[in-house]
Order: sequence, then structure tokens, then C-alpha cells
Amino acid sequence: MSERFFTDAELREMERRTVDRLTDAIEAGDSDKAKKLARRMYNEFLSMHDLYRNWITATLSEVGRRYGDEALDDVMVEGVRAWWQPITRAMPQDPESLPARIKMFAAGLHGHLQPLEISEDDDKIEIKMCPCGSGGRLIQEGKYEGDEAFLTIEKGQRMTYGRPDYPVYCAHEYAMERVDIEENGTPFVVVEPAARLGRDHCKMVVYKDPAKIPAEYYERIGLKKP
Repeated sequence: MSERFFTDAELREMERRTVDRLTDAIEAGDSDKAKKLARRMYNEFLSMHDLYRNWITATLSEVGRRYGDEALDDVMVEGVRAWWQPITRAMPQDPESLPARIKMFAAGLHGHLQPLEISEDDDKIEIKMCPCGSGGRLIQEGKYEGDEAFLTIEKGQRMTYGRPDYPVYCAHEYAMERVDIEENGTPFVVVEPAARLGRDHCKMVVYKDPAKIPAEYYERIGLKKP
């Protein structure tokens, strides 16, 4: 076939990052094009986000099915440690910097590309993703149903907060808490799973004073409050 599909100019345009094209549109004052490119960039990120979300969930599912819950627990913790520990270590550590740490955490959650709902009282900050961009959407999309379903952990145990029939992806929340406790003695954030996973919103809770974290958050994962 001798006919070309694209001109050289079209090829060069395809090579460019969407963020660079978006910046050009903004600087040129072309708001309609900028809006179109912003939506395109969102969809690009969402497609890649969901690719990796599905990949890790499929991998965890195979670990659980082939090697059992104990191996899955170990793999979950070490896998989470590889990305969560560097994040928490990069955060400012002095107590006065807690607001900055919370802002950094919220910024990271925006990587799931869904709106947040954030509230504060005297003791804590509560954050919800509405909807959850990863575990919640997996359930909503029916990824735990049918012949190609991802793993549901049948037995209630520490990585499911004692709940039976728990979606495997959601068990990484336990691992985040455990990694924190092992390194710092207390978790930076604890999770309150929704009563109806995938329908209601889970809560991520950051206590202003770690000493006020209720003992139940330690006990549900087999640990004691210090």
C-alpha cells in the first residue's frame, strides 16, 4: 500500500502531549479548544488509570486464588509498602505540618479523577470520594460478577476488617494502615468502609491527634493501640 494515512503535520501533532496542546490553546485564547483538550486529557488519564486498576486487581485475584489468603495478605502489604511508604516519608513530619500532609493526601486522591467530599470537626478530617474512583467503580461496573469476575475474599479477616465477601482491591486499605503502624506506631489515615460497598461512599479519616484514634482501628487488623 503506497497511499499515506497521515501528512507529516498530522504525525507531528499526534506526537505532542495533550497538556502542551492545551497550554497552546489557552495562550491563544481559544477557550472552546482548551475545554475540548481538557476533557480529552481527562479521558486519557482515566483510561490509563482504569487499565492499571484492572491489572493490579486481576493480579491480586490470581495470587489469592492460586496461593490463598495468607499469601495474598503478604503480597498486599509488601505491594502497598512499595508505593505508600515513600509517599508518607516524603510528607513533612512535624505536628504543625498536618494540614500540609492532608492537602498532599487529598491531591493524591484527585489522581482517581473523581470529586471529593471533605469535612472537618474538632478531632478529625473526613474525606470521601464520590464515587470511589477505583474500588467503588470496580463494583459499580460489575467487575466482581460473572465468569471473569475478580476475586471476592470469602472469609472475614484482618485484611477485610473482619467482613466476609470483601472485594480484593479494597483490601489495600488495611495494608496502608498496617504499613503506617509498623513504621510510625500510628496510622496516618484510617478507613471506614461503606455498609454497601460500591453504592455508598467509604470514609477516609485523619485524626488531628493520633492518640485519639480509637482502639478498634488497631484491633480490627489484629494489633493493639500503643
